[in-house]
Amino acid sequence: MTTGPWATGDEPVGDETVGDEHEHEHEHEHADEALTWGDERDASHVEGPDVVSAPVVATSDDADGTMSSAALVGHGVFGGVALLSTAGWIAAWSGFAYTFATLFGTIMWRLGLLLAVAAPFIWFLTVMALVPRHRTARRLLLMTGGALLLAPWPLLIGGGA
Repeated sequence: MTTGPWATGDEPVGDETVGDEHEHEHEHEHADEALTWGDERDASHVEGPDVVSAPVVATSDDADGTMSSAALVGHGVFGGVALLSTAGWIAAWSGFAYTFATLFGTIMWRLGLLLAVAAPFIWFLTVMALVPRHRTARRLLLMTGGALLLAPWPLLIGGGA
């Protein structure tokens, strides 16, 4: 038998009788009422809309929509490749010193170089946005194609443009 301020109330203390146990049960009923939302007889009760669930389609990814570890690593690798391609185009840009007879030609050349710098990330973000998450193999294949197509080839093969 426990007495004092740390008593749990489950054990009879002193002269408590069996009748006191019913009071404890009544206290627990009031505590459980706080956890309910009421029913139709409650004045504040409001019916919500019926919930219609869409059919669940099984995919190769987890049920909660997350990708596998290998898919995440693949996406990270191709994001890094896009970053390195961008850095490579910036490094290659410094080696291009072409000027043209017209201002229009020079502007178009500079615009082409600017797009060459931005193209790897544009490709990466476009593939991420347009290819659904559950098509991981297709995403990675398109990212491979983009990495090969948009690589800074003038820098990689050592020649000028």
